[in-house]
Amino acid sequence: MLTKLFTPIAAFTVGLMLAVTAPSSVNAAKVINAKGDILALTLNSGILVELDKPATSVFIGNPELADVQVQSPTIIYVFGKGTGSTNLFALDSKGRVLLNSPVTITHDVTSLNESLTTISPNGGLMARSTPTGIMLTGNVKTAAQAEDARRMADLYLGGGTVFNRIDVAGAMQVNLRVRIAEVSRSVTKQFGFNWEALGRIGDAVLGFATPTNIISGADDFTRLGAGTNYFGNYTDGNVSVTGLVDALNEEGLLTILAEPNLTALSGETAEFLAGGEFPIPVPQEDGAVTVEYKPFGVSLSFTPTIVGDNLINLQVSPEVSQLSSTSAINVGGAFIQSLLTRRVSTTVELASGQSFAIGGLLSNDGDNNISKTPLLGDIPILGALFRSASFQRNETELLIIVTPYLVRPSNSRIAEPTDGYIPPTNKDLYVDGVNFRPTSSAAKPKNTAESDVKLAGPAGFILE
Repeated sequence: MLTKLFTPIAAFTVGLMLAVTAPSSVNAAKVINAKGDILALTLNSGILVELDKPATSVFIGNPELADVQVQSPTIIYVFGKGTGSTNLFALDSKGRVLLNSPVTITHDVTSLNESLTTISPNGGLMARSTPTGIMLTGNVKTAAQAEDARRMADLYLGGGTVFNRIDVAGAMQVNLRVRIAEVSRSVTKQFGFNWEALGRIGDAVLGFATPTNIISGADDFTRLGAGTNYFGNYTDGNVSVTGLVDALNEEGLLTILAEPNLTALSGETAEFLAGGEFPIPVPQEDGAVTVEYKPFGVSLSFTPTIVGDNLINLQVSPEVSQLSSTSAINVGGAFIQSLLTRRVSTTVELASGQSFAIGGLLSNDGDNNISKTPLLGDIPILGALFRSASFQRNETELLIIVTPYLVRPSNSRIAEPTDGYIPPTNKDLYVDGVNFRPTSSAAKPKNTAESDVKLAGPAGFILE
């Protein structure tokens, strides 16, 4: 920006025309006796520069960074409108240089630094101005404090870039332990008399069903098998009578316990799947058939965020699924099984080491069936010989428990499941019937350079 001063009145007029951004209060500006030193300004503020001799020309090297306003031949007002460095020049009537001063414009971070102390009083948070934005440095305990400082600087800056160089001293990794406990109890009761065949005389068959081949060749009415079904057969010459007595009373108890464990950085998502995939044929428009695979088993997806000194915000989605033929379909001759799925998705906040149940399911299914021979099964008392009754009840209870931990990697050697294991010898395997020989780590043979490494200290992660 170039300004030529001919008279005091002309200089004042030209100065007003060159002003792009006038100060709100010129009297409040700082007056500097310019001697070629660096002129330091903050963004959106100005200073008054006093010259030793009257100047006829005043200009700024980069008008994008600063504006100049001539108050008099010896007073120049400089206003900073962009961060960076430039130069201010002043010439006299003979073209001699009266002033050549570097000008630096930075952000005024004084009020921002005062605000940062409210986030972490002892963390030493500090904001420094850069040519393109603000740089944050210091130490905080949690990622949430670092994020608050970044947002505060971003709002204060109103544009530009915030360089976040804040160190988070606390643990930044979260280990999630999910315990999926399912108890399934089934009760089945069945009793009845099922006539497979009333009689066989020679090659003629009499009765309600064709005789089975399970019982044949017995001279006496004999019970075959020691299971829950009682088979009977009577043979005399060429006459054979076969019957089946159903007597079943069964109780089953199944317990499934899965404990998937995952570790992820704060703000990152981790996924886990223990199971498999089954194929599903998908018909296409051109008649071709493609195959897609659907996963099943125990899966887990979670996203932890450390929001406090010992507080974790957790988005967790565990799922338990298994193949079932209950709702299976037939597509193009292919038998496709369905999935029985139990899924939970939630967001909670809790401290490290605390547990909570995020899902529970209790189901109770009952089924009663009576099979009988028409007419004969309705006869009082004797009709019991021609009926078969079955009762089945299934009870299932599912509970999902989640426990997060703030963790950091361990510097010591991590214990392995195979530590202290020695393969069995032939004597152990064939004579003693032992397929493994567990032993302590102290008794392990020293066959490697790492044999002197002791399992001292914690195994796995260090819990806080």
